[in-house]
Amino acid sequence: MNDPQTMANDRRKARDDRLVTTLLLGRVVTPHGDTVCRIRNLSRGGAKIEIRAPIAVGDAISVELRGTTLVAGTVAWVAGNAAGIAFAEQVESEMLLGHSAPGQLRQRSPRLSADCPAILRVTGRVLSARLHDIGQRGACIGGVGDLPRDTSVRLEAAGLGQIPAVVRWSKPDAVGLFFPEPIPFATLSAWSQDTATRFSARG
Repeated sequence: MNDPQTMANDRRKARDDRLVTTLLLGRVVTPHGDTVCRIRNLSRGGAKIEIRAPIAVGDAISVELRGTTLVAGTVAWVAGNAAGIAFAEQVESEMLLGHSAPGQLRQRSPRLSADCPAILRVTGRVLSARLHDIGQRGACIGGVGDLPRDTSVRLEAAGLGQIPAVVRWSKPDAVGLFFPEPIPFATLSAWSQDTATRFSARG
């Protein structure tokens, strides 16, 4: 007969091992390239994700959590836009929770690399730019020179439409933007899979 205290401890451990993280954005690298996903359930041993890219059971896949190192795994099951990922090795709790060590920068949402033309509208001016990377809440662009911090701008790129943004940091060769309103998941997912547009500057 099972001891009630042992059973209670086992149930408590199961709850502790699984972290429900509704709508947490992640980046996944599939056999077809990288894209974004929504992480629905997350544990040290695996994750349930929502993904709009084609994947199949048995595919090798890597998941980037909270802008950290990619975690290798395998697709365990697929049901519509949902999929279960079994990690190759258990991940540390600090990575699941998004904790940073003292002195480290806070982890940002995952970014997708890019190399395509863009337009930046700044107080009546129209500047030609190049998109270097982008995520749901921000981007890095080049080709516009230094811009004052907190300047309100509007970023335009094929497949993404017009995105209101604020300058977060600026250097002579690159500018960091923050999006007060996140790019819709479906929009960013579709754009990430259109490699002809995403990397159009490479010819």
